[in-house]
Amino acid sequence: MTPTVFSASRPLLVLAPMAGYTNLPFRELIREKAGGLDWTVTELVNARSLMERRDEALKLSKTTDKDSPCFVQLFSSVIHETAEAARIVEAQGAAGVDINMGCPAPKVIKSGGGSALLADPEHAIRLVEAVVQAVKIPVTVKMRLGMTPDQIVAPKLAYAFQELGVQAVIIHGRTRSQGFSGNVDLDGIREVVQAAPKIPVLANGDVTTAENALFMLKQTGAAGLSIGRGAFYNPWLFSQIRSALTGNAHPPMISFEERLHFMTEHLQRMIGAFGEFSACTQFRKIAPFYTKRMGPSKELNRNLCQCETFQQYQDAIAQYLRQRTRFLDENGELKPNYRPVPVHSSLDKLAAIG
Repeated sequence: MTPTVFSASRPLLVLAPMAGYTNLPFRELIREKAGGLDWTVTELVNARSLMERRDEALKLSKTTDKDSPCFVQLFSSVIHETAEAARIVEAQGAAGVDINMGCPAPKVIKSGGGSALLADPEHAIRLVEAVVQAVKIPVTVKMRLGMTPDQIVAPKLAYAFQELGVQAVIIHGRTRSQGFSGNVDLDGIREVVQAAPKIPVLANGDVTTAENALFMLKQTGAAGLSIGRGAFYNPWLFSQIRSALTGNAHPPMISFEERLHFMTEHLQRMIGAFGEFSACTQFRKIAPFYTKRMGPSKELNRNLCQCETFQQYQDAIAQYLRQRTRFLDENGELKPNYRPVPVHSSLDKLAAIG
């Protein structure tokens, strides 16, 4: 992957990393079936575990030609470990390295990585500098606005990273203390964009539709978007955003059958990658993202959360298809009172306020 992708004339669209969700089978599938992406990012990988060549870290950092370009996201607070892990990632053929400074998970914070790095900006700068100097592939940083609303450091860091040679910054519009609650701070994102004018700054947080994607871009001036959760509710979101950016405000509706086929193929590919039992148990937390857009699915989710084999999955789907008929009209569409409500996003609330 050459740095020219970062100077694209159109907004950049990136699949954000989600631990336990954006695995290799999903990344390959969303590229193949839905499209619209500029690059993907792996689930976060512990730099020390990668240095020690632990199986889990090696699996998480794996990419393929079908998932290219893909950045490997590293987390650590130890400078030499992060730099060495970046060299390993480069040798494995990754398109780039993404440094995680945004994860608020206690397990990651306890290690000093993720958003904990925001508590010591000077250390964060030294860590990023070491990684940039260690590899020839592009380096990006994903971070939050700061530790708390009273400790905003992202604009300062974004400027410093730009000067060090970081190719792009992805900014989640909340602080560590917020987690994933409250509104995305559009003004805060815009300040980061303005602080680093030489590189693309991508906005992240609560994008779930093409409409609120355009709103995010307009309000922040960001060079693109990094989307995670919204891509699971709607894997076609990136291509719909591309369509909306060209003036098509009403992209084709995705059918129930297409959603069901995508979900099933995702599980099948996970089985191929991880084995049947492991894939089925991992899929228990993934399936509700898909079923949320299919109409009444409480019983289906309960059944899917008990699946240990693909046959059990197929049986659960067959039972659901039989039961779903009572929610359909004469045209085979969900009756109005059974249609899924829009996925909640703080961006829609902010857009309504004006």
